[in-house]
Amino acid sequence: MILWLVLVLMVAMAVLLLVRPLLRISGNVALRPDYDLAVYREQLKDLERDMERGTLSDRDYKSSRIEIERRILAAGSSRDLLSYADRAPTHRAWRPTIMLCVLMPVFTAFLYYKLGSPTLGDQPFAERTVVEDRQFVDSEFDEAITSLTSRLADNPKDIEGWVLLARTYAYMQRFSDSVSAYREAAFLAPENVDVLISLGQSIVVSRDGMVTPSARGEFEKVLRLEPENKVARFFLGLEREQAGDLESAFNIWTDLSANSGSDDLWLPELRIRLQALAQELGRGSIDTEVTQDEGGPNEIEKPERDMPGPSAADMAAAGEMTPDERSEMIRGMVERLAARLEEAPNDIEGWKRLGNARRVLGELLEAEKAYGRALKVDPDDLGALEEQAQIALQRADGGLVPQLAQRNYRKILELDDRRLDALWYLGLAAEQQSRTEEARNYWQALLQLLPSDSLDAGEVQRRLDRLGD
Repeated sequence: MILWLVLVLMVAMAVLLLVRPLLRISGNVALRPDYDLAVYREQLKDLERDMERGTLSDRDYKSSRIEIERRILAAGSSRDLLSYADRAPTHRAWRPTIMLCVLMPVFTAFLYYKLGSPTLGDQPFAERTVVEDRQFVDSEFDEAITSLTSRLADNPKDIEGWVLLARTYAYMQRFSDSVSAYREAAFLAPENVDVLISLGQSIVVSRDGMVTPSARGEFEKVLRLEPENKVARFFLGLEREQAGDLESAFNIWTDLSANSGSDDLWLPELRIRLQALAQELGRGSIDTEVTQDEGGPNEIEKPERDMPGPSAADMAAAGEMTPDERSEMIRGMVERLAARLEEAPNDIEGWKRLGNARRVLGELLEAEKAYGRALKVDPDDLGALEEQAQIALQRADGGLVPQLAQRNYRKILELDDRRLDALWYLGLAAEQQSRTEEARNYWQALLQLLPSDSLDAGEVQRRLDRLGD
């Protein structure tokens, strides 16, 4: 009721402001000669002042005064004639006033009936700004989707285009469309682990976190290609947990935790899940389960013997930490691992874990040195050779292929002449140093190992064509 009363008062005030000029009775209106006479009188006063200051001669003063007086006489005569003429009748404009008083409220009520909503809550300005920004961004992504779909219609075998389209759909929370786009990419690249992982994760997100049989199938494909893939193993454990097979989930996650390093930022959360499963299965704490095997591969799982690690209380507290606090906890674990390795310098797996952890933390030089220590223990370790070469390339930041990377890749080819990265980067280094024939030999060998219709094969062929005959 109060709302309607306020609305009526607002309409009444608006009508009053509109009709007020129409109800005003016009008084005597000044005639034009009256204004002229006032101006001429002021001119006479200015003329007198100029004469007193001595800025006018007697001749100029007299001629100017005669001209102004002549104009005054003419204006006076006009005024007398207009004063006796008929004046326009003065009255109130009742008809327009009545029309405004009736039409204004009716028109306002009609508009509010069509467009208004008195029960709609107010929206703060900050939220309106966010919504407007979101709409602007979404319109840009709609344009990007239109462009991508047009591009893919012309070139349906463009794997990168399908992946980009899937990611765009995922950003716009169109998860079903994202799954469809990833399926197209997976069909074109059935052995691309990154695409299969993304497809599986998209299916999980589109099903509100449930690992469906379809998603499980994708993760199983990944494990056939990479048996140690941590992401796929985690989701298969999650699928078992959701299916109620807690025993299998516990075994999968325990094995995953045992083969994970301190650089894996999700490790504390995984251990929290394991702790909850252990309690539900009545197996005690994770520490007890993991440390029963004295020959376990993960040194971090033996907190009281080889190196200090997180206790059960630490793992429980990790779930309540901020990202920065977790990062600090992980950094502390890395430093403890480094200190332990100084006492056990022949632990090659420990040095590789340390190198990987340093790399994740952005400490590239220290990571390179850690892999160097691992190679001192075993100079033929392919994994350490590849990781150290990749770190050297990362430090070069797109420049010339570093000597360290070249040396490692040559060693890798001595051990396995079918390593794709080694053939590519050694060919690139030869091209950069104008050793054309050497670059051609490396890239021709690489081209024979790649699928003929793949994007990588196309890029290698373009490089070969650029080298010439």
